[in-house]
Amino acid sequence: MKGELKMKLEKITNLDCFRDFSHGAVIKTNSGRSLGATCDPEEAENIIRHYFMNEFFPEPVHVFFGGEIGEDGVWGYTFSIIAE
Repeated sequence: MKGELKMKLEKITNLDCFRDFSHGAVIKTNSGRSLGATCDPEEAENIIRHYFMNEFFPEPVHVFFGGEIGEDGVWGYTFSIIAE
């Protein structure tokens, strides 16, 4: 289709982070809005996918691992939309 803009999800990985979902993961937008917390990688994927599919102006989403209650933990991933 002429003039159609295709979007792709970009994933940036922090190789210094263990990225272990069994210790919990906190999912937040770039501005700090909490999207959820989970110990299940499939649930995390669903949370992130739902956000990008339903937000008018999505901002990057960060996944943090291993934080104490009320803390983010260590940054593990950033997901953002890029135009193809």
